[in-house]
Amino acid sequence: MKIKSSLRATLLSATALVLTACGEAKEEALTYNSVESCISAGVKDANTCRVDFQKAQELHNQVAPRYARQNECYSDFGYNRCQRTSSGFWLPFMVGYMIAPRFSSGVYPQPLYRTTSNPNSYTTASNGRIGSVARDGRTQVAKSQVKRPPVRTRTVARGGFGSRAYSSGG
Repeated sequence: MKIKSSLRATLLSATALVLTACGEAKEEALTYNSVESCISAGVKDANTCRVDFQKAQELHNQVAPRYARQNECYSDFGYNRCQRTSSGFWLPFMVGYMIAPRFSSGVYPQPLYRTTSNPNSYTTASNGRIGSVARDGRTQVAKSQVKRPPVRTRTVARGGFGSRAYSSGG
């Protein structure tokens, strides 16, 4: 009997955890692959599209995943989809940006990427997946992904055959 009740408690806890993870609150955001696509969508004025793109581009150099080796960046983002910085790190290209649909929104302008594992969707610098996007750029994003991403101080590194990916100081 004791085993049944502890099993039941474990199952209830696991169910609650899964429901909580799946049910994260969403925030409306706008995503565009260029300033021109933002302007043509007509949701934001041209100046806002340009200013928010500039903010995302400046943030890109601070928050993008950093790699010590070119092939590691290519592995995650695709061949010829990474650039070498003046400090010698490899960063993926910024292929889009996310902005707030209105001024009072909690969405921070930030760069977006496309990974080889999910090439048809945007991904944030924090590796948060952006779901489907409407023609005007509107999408629903987990609230945890709309805040300003933290500045990266580590590089992504990989070992040899059978190793796992890990981050190291740098």
